[in-house]
Amino acid sequence: MMQAVFRFISALISIYMIVILIRILLTWFRGISLGRAEQVLAALTDPYLNWFRRNIPVRFGALDFSPVVGILALGLLNNIATQLAYAGTITFGFVLAMVVSAIWSVVSFFITFFLIIAIVRLVGIIANLDGAGRLWPVLEQILNPMIQIVIRPFLRGRFTSYRDSLLIVSGSLLGVLILGRIIVNFLIVLIGRLPF
Repeated sequence: MMQAVFRFISALISIYMIVILIRILLTWFRGISLGRAEQVLAALTDPYLNWFRRNIPVRFGALDFSPVVGILALGLLNNIATQLAYAGTITFGFVLAMVVSAIWSVVSFFITFFLIIAIVRLVGIIANLDGAGRLWPVLEQILNPMIQIVIRPFLRGRFTSYRDSLLIVSGSLLGVLILGRIIVNFLIVLIGRLPF
């Protein structure tokens, strides 16, 4: 009986995640109006998403990543409900492994996001496209805080070109992604084996 309840909860969480994704996609296209359907979507999703906007500030300039954290939180709950639905039990090790996995998902999302922007900006510099459009200043506005954090330990007060800074940032972020994935996979296997 309880397994059927958890299957139902898992299905509801999955449907809610899809509704949130639709709501997020609709915010990208401001000119499209779905009338009453959009109001219903907003009423269903905005209270949940607004909680993350208020309490977990993951905004970089004009970009708000709090919905990503909200979806990952739902994914974690969905994994727990699915485990309870099919296995009937859950261990502390499983929950802890899912939390570690969710945290790494958020961290790796941001690292990948900044890595892609750094590579796009680097290609723009190499292709000599600096004067073309408003894209480059926007990318630099997003990247500059990350560049300052990453290159500080490497340079120790010395000056470097923006292109070299982007190379250092790209290599560092790629290294963190690879090494982080190895460490997190090891931790998840180790934690998942906890007997309690």
